[in-house]
Amino acid sequence: MIMRVWLRNMAQWLAQGVNRLEYKLFLLELLQAERIQSNSDTTVVYPILQRRQHLLDDTFAQQLQQWSRNKFSQGKTEEVADLAEVIQNLCIDIQQFPLGSRANNLEIAITGYHTLLEVYTREAFPKDWARSQNNLGNAYRDRIRGERADNLELAITALNLSLEVYTREGFPYEWAGSQNNLGNACLYRIRGGRADNLDSAITAYNLSLEVYTREDFPYEWARTQNNLGNAYRDRIRGERADNLELAIAAYNLSLEVLTRKAFPYEWARSQNNLGNACLYRIRGGRADNLELAIAAYNQSLEVLTRKAFPEQWATTQNNLGTAYSDRIRGERADNLELAIAAYNQSLEVLTRKAFPEDWARSQTNLGNAYSDRIRGERADNLELAIAALNLSLEVYTRDAFPEDWARSQNNLGGAYQTRIRGERADNLELAIAALNQSLEVLTRKAFPEQWATTQNNLGNAYRDRIRGQRAENLELAISAFNQSLEVYTRDAFSEQWARSQNNLGTAYGNRILGERAENLELAITALNLSLEVYTREAFPKDWARSQNNLGNAYRNRILGERADNLKLAIAAYNLSLEVYTQTAFPIECFLTGRNLGNTANLIEDWETAIKGYNLAIEAVENIRLEALNPQRQQEILSDAMDVYHGIVQSYLNLNQPDRALEYVERSKTRYLVQLLTDRDIYPKGNIPQTIINELDRLRRAIIGEEQKLAIQEQTRNRGIILTPDQQKQPILNDYTRLNHLKQELNQLIDREITTIDPTFSLTQKVQTIPLSEIQSLIDQQTVILEWYIAGDSIMAFIVTNEGLIPPNPPSKGGNSEVKGVKVWQSSAEDREKLINFIKNYRDAYENNKTEWIKNLNSCLNQLSEILHIDELLELIPKSCSRLILIPHWFLHIIPLHCLPLNNGQFLYQRFTKGVGYVPSCQLLKLVKLSQRENFTRLFAIKNPTRKDLKTLLGANLEIERISQGFATEKTIIIGELEASEQTLENRRQELQASHCIHFSCHGKFNNESPRDSALMLADPDGNLGELANLTLAEVFEKFDLRECRLVTFSACESGIIESKADSISDEYVGLPSGFLFAGSSSVVSTLWTVDPLATTLFMTKFYHDLKRISIRDEGSIAIVLNHTQTWLRTLNSKKLARIKNSQKFQQLLDRVFESKRDRRKFQDLLEAAVKREPYPFANPYYWTAFIATGV
Repeated sequence: MIMRVWLRNMAQWLAQGVNRLEYKLFLLELLQAERIQSNSDTTVVYPILQRRQHLLDDTFAQQLQQWSRNKFSQGKTEEVADLAEVIQNLCIDIQQFPLGSRANNLEIAITGYHTLLEVYTREAFPKDWARSQNNLGNAYRDRIRGERADNLELAITALNLSLEVYTREGFPYEWAGSQNNLGNACLYRIRGGRADNLDSAITAYNLSLEVYTREDFPYEWARTQNNLGNAYRDRIRGERADNLELAIAAYNLSLEVLTRKAFPYEWARSQNNLGNACLYRIRGGRADNLELAIAAYNQSLEVLTRKAFPEQWATTQNNLGTAYSDRIRGERADNLELAIAAYNQSLEVLTRKAFPEDWARSQTNLGNAYSDRIRGERADNLELAIAALNLSLEVYTRDAFPEDWARSQNNLGGAYQTRIRGERADNLELAIAALNQSLEVLTRKAFPEQWATTQNNLGNAYRDRIRGQRAENLELAISAFNQSLEVYTRDAFSEQWARSQNNLGTAYGNRILGERAENLELAITALNLSLEVYTREAFPKDWARSQNNLGNAYRNRILGERADNLKLAIAAYNLSLEVYTQTAFPIECFLTGRNLGNTANLIEDWETAIKGYNLAIEAVENIRLEALNPQRQQEILSDAMDVYHGIVQSYLNLNQPDRALEYVERSKTRYLVQLLTDRDIYPKGNIPQTIINELDRLRRAIIGEEQKLAIQEQTRNRGIILTPDQQKQPILNDYTRLNHLKQELNQLIDREITTIDPTFSLTQKVQTIPLSEIQSLIDQQTVILEWYIAGDSIMAFIVTNEGLIPPNPPSKGGNSEVKGVKVWQSSAEDREKLINFIKNYRDAYENNKTEWIKNLNSCLNQLSEILHIDELLELIPKSCSRLILIPHWFLHIIPLHCLPLNNGQFLYQRFTKGVGYVPSCQLLKLVKLSQRENFTRLFAIKNPTRKDLKTLLGANLEIERISQGFATEKTIIIGELEASEQTLENRRQELQASHCIHFSCHGKFNNESPRDSALMLADPDGNLGELANLTLAEVFEKFDLRECRLVTFSACESGIIESKADSISDEYVGLPSGFLFAGSSSVVSTLWTVDPLATTLFMTKFYHDLKRISIRDEGSIAIVLNHTQTWLRTLNSKKLARIKNSQKFQQLLDRVFESKRDRRKFQDLLEAAVKREPYPFANPYYWTAFIATGV
């Protein structure tokens, strides 16, 4: 043991010895090279440093110090001085070396200068001492390790010490150099007043220029002019516009000497600095200035390449990103993508470890770009912004970088103000807190311009604030805007002045205190003032924003003629929309288009209203497509549903119900329609089947991952009270797997498909479905009844294949007609009754099931009256014998086909060829394209074994009877223990080949997270829990049922569709949607927790009759289902008793029930039903729950 330890220690000692030898040889090689090369010539040393840059670390610094001290102690004075000169030059070269670790290089230089100062005493070597102090000051100025503020103080101290020897009289050249360097340190100084520091820098540079004249020292003069430009660019005192012009003049002077040919590196740095000045320039056209900045940065990058000058390349990329963020010309969305790309590139070099301050700056800028980003999901972009800004604050602490900390707090406040995720009220409080923190540092005295910016942002947050008194918040907003305007004068800061005027106008437009009429006049005045600066040519986006806000003020104006004000509002909105296009500014286009539509409605200018609403719809559909998960797509559409209502009503007002119906359809089932449209897009040409299979697998995997992200989005933090710290954290979805799958899919297409079919695309735009196409989906005996619940009425669109429908009888809400379509519209009162009805219906179902069952019949009667079913039937030609129902919103959860009529019948009885359902006409079209004709292969899931659920008593009987209609060799029954999701996966091929799939199992609808709605498969030990369930999300990902004619759910709540009050986009999210997407052309499902006996009887009868008709015929499923409902409803006690007591039935029970206990329980159910005379299943609860969806 002792020997092993000794050997290990010896090995480490020898290794260290070898290591020290390597460093020593490297140092000696460098010193020899320094002796060879002349001053300012790095051609000998730099290749050595580049080749062995891995040795430039703390160990090298120690070796340099130890070796130097040793040599200094042994040599003669002349030899020591000569060696010290060589070491000084080596330290300078390492300090300026552009490769390797910048932090390490600076530490080596600092160590070297301190070592030299042990030899170069002020008394013995005053000039060399001063030179080392000057170099030490430069190194501390750029130092990365340690506190930035401390390093800059050390730099200033060292430089002032050098100036005690380097006097103007004794050493004019060196004095000028140290003055220039002192200016650089003051330029970046953190301690002391920022304005004082910048003026000290300018003083130092101007002193330097008294010696560094262009005639005597052109290079040094040019370098100092460049530095002077930096100081004027950031200067606080004086007029901002004047300072920036002085900066630009200084940069241009420096570039007269620092040409690309003579001084490529310095030329590139000056171009970068010139770009910075143009970026913030006030005079001249803003758009022109930004183009000049971009041009300057791009020129700089021609020299400052990543390979040659990685740090400077990264810094310029950061600056270029800022210019693209602010750019006016070109597409705004494109510019922001270029900005984000540039920031991300800069962060590849400016890592937190190597360049923490620069890393934090790039993170701040990246956060700002994500805040403004147009492409991608808006909610995600804002979370990415918050994440980046919070990262910057890990470096930008208040103590170390107070100004940068305050600026990041200001930016963070802006991101929280517009944040979508989290509670809106919480986010606004976080915004106000961040902005107030910012103002603790960015005081009016020290940072007037930034103080004014933060006051402006604080005003925006108070204007939108939810907590506190609304009137008081608006007063605080107005006060903040007015304070910002005390600094932002029109002459000094015209652009910022205009921004604050715009914001002040919006605050006055909403003001509660004071006279409303006077406030609106103040709003109009402020907005018109903003437009004097915000011209379309110079500031198109800001001009459009002010025009939109001006439109709002005119729309609400009290003084003047109402009609004239509304015309002025419409004119302003139209001007705004010339810039706010659906592609360039989709969010703003949506909001302004909505404003235009609503305002035109007030004067009954329906054409203009349609224009506004249509632009808003086009924009919101673009926004929706950027969302990466279907839940966000659904939320985006729900938030915009009022514009669909508006355009539908406007077309009806113009007596164009056909166009109104197009927009009704456009608002429904968008996600599912897109999925079905894209599902059957395949490449042309001779593509191997293995490639097609992989294409399908990846597409389904992507859809499955989207569903999982949707569940995550919908269920995140539900019911959880977040702490203040938790509220601050970014809420980011993990798109890693989704992005990986998409990348894999794109690679497959590029590798295997594009060469054969270069035109292949994964998706295509879903076109609106016109009336003529809808009519082509049905024959002359079929009618479509499509409901639409608008903002103030219930609408019913009746579509036939006929020409003109007979004129309407008088109705409560008015009517419209055109060939083949008729519209009935309710009163607002009826809509209110419907909302209340649904609320009471749901409350009873969820909280008092017994009472709900008891009152179901009267509920359906009440709904029939609210929907005026008998009145609607009068609009349908008597020749129509088949009805297709398209519910809307919460009507999806009601058995509309069973609504009672005044004549004592039910709605379905009026139509001999059946009443079925489809989610939308678009879905009807797509399902018809995949209609199946075969019906010979059965795949059945029977009574999965569950520890947590009761056995379904009738499931075995049900499956036994159903299977009798199919040939034994074409029947697969998976039962009890085997009825698991893993079995379905193992028998996927048989499942895919099936024509009829029947689930006899428990089911549940998850109202909080509909995509988690599931069929409950086998989990005998209870170990799997939720993992045992076949969820809707998994159906989308895993099932391919393109041979399937019918999927039947003999399961509870299997047909319920998401229909919450806040989900009005009608996206049709529920188990039927998954199986329709999987390929089945029909789905039979249930709308509530069904009675087990009634379900068993219903399913056996349904399948018995189904085998006796032609399954190929459209509507055949619905016909049989309706007949079965009549049979069950009218089944009397005597007939049920005969069935129960028959020998054949009893033998059947003996065969299907293995447990005598379960057999007895089933018999008890039958006996109880027989006693409910005269019709055991007359209550709608037993027979109305079953619906047929599809064709």
